[in-house]
Amino acid sequence: MKEKNRLRKWLAPFSWIYGSGVVMRNWLFDRQIKKSVEFELPVISVGNLSTGGTGKTPHVEYLIRLLRNQYQLGVLSRGYKRKTEGYYLSSDTSTVDEVGDEPLQIKKKFPDVMVAVCEERVIGIPIMLLENPALQVVILDDAFQHRQVKAGLSILLTDYSKLFTKDQLLPAGNLREPSSGAQRADVIIVTKCSPKISADEEKRISREVRMNEGQPVLFSSMAYDEPYHAFDATRKLSLNSSTTALLVTAIVSGRILLNELKKSGAIVTHLEFRDHHRFSLKEIRGMITKVKEISKDNPIIITTEKDMTRLIPYHDLFASEQVEIYCAPVQVKFIGDDEAIFNSMILDFVEAKLKDSSDG
Repeated sequence: MKEKNRLRKWLAPFSWIYGSGVVMRNWLFDRQIKKSVEFELPVISVGNLSTGGTGKTPHVEYLIRLLRNQYQLGVLSRGYKRKTEGYYLSSDTSTVDEVGDEPLQIKKKFPDVMVAVCEERVIGIPIMLLENPALQVVILDDAFQHRQVKAGLSILLTDYSKLFTKDQLLPAGNLREPSSGAQRADVIIVTKCSPKISADEEKRISREVRMNEGQPVLFSSMAYDEPYHAFDATRKLSLNSSTTALLVTAIVSGRILLNELKKSGAIVTHLEFRDHHRFSLKEIRGMITKVKEISKDNPIIITTEKDMTRLIPYHDLFASEQVEIYCAPVQVKFIGDDEAIFNSMILDFVEAKLKDSSDG
């Protein structure tokens, strides 16, 4: 810890330089010297102040489930670490290289939803509307700092264990912009909370992260469902004390899933990689060797839905080695009355925005 603190102290001047640039950029947008574009249709932004790990994709999926039966939805993401450039519309046959792992995960779970990637969201939204004139709502994934688009409703996420108020600017910390940027959020969601968080703790955190009087602060937790077979979703994996498996994760908070799996009594060995890691053939062979060492009779790998998008290309190899792969899906669960508050906020916004655009 002392070494980490010394490193942060050494990097502090670079954070000041970085922060000065970010503050100037935000000032230009606040004074409308740099222009933001607002669209007639409802645009909902989901983002954070930190570099990742707050649960953006599960919250985007929550919004999709909430809205998909009533409205024509589109999701627009940057497509982090994809190998394509510019605008790209995902399809059933898209790959991680084409659209990135999180957009591909969303498309596979919700094939009826339009999912596109584009570095410049201000360009991507008009193209989506040209390709699908029936589009009614656009959800922007990881776009809190993308100020060229003025979202009608901006959702800011912060991890319970890593509140943005306790972090520092890059490179000394993980913040993309100063914590004062949270003032732009229409609602702040504290994610990855314990379902048993106390009312006193909620009040304390709300006072700490709220940047505007009356700014809603809500609380959510992550709930992992029963793992399903990666290539046959009808097959489920019932975990118990006789289950032996290899957990493979390349996400920020893989240990949360590890702890959840161990609650079942299963014997789980964890193989952990950096977030968004691209698995090499050598690493895949290493996984196969490792899981067979753990369980020769029934080798099972458990992974996340996000990581599965990067394992798909090796399907034939896993099948030939008779290694079964299961995905553990995660869903957002709001705590207490926050679900009703959040749902009402989203539905009221969408309905009012669509009414305004039709009246206009």
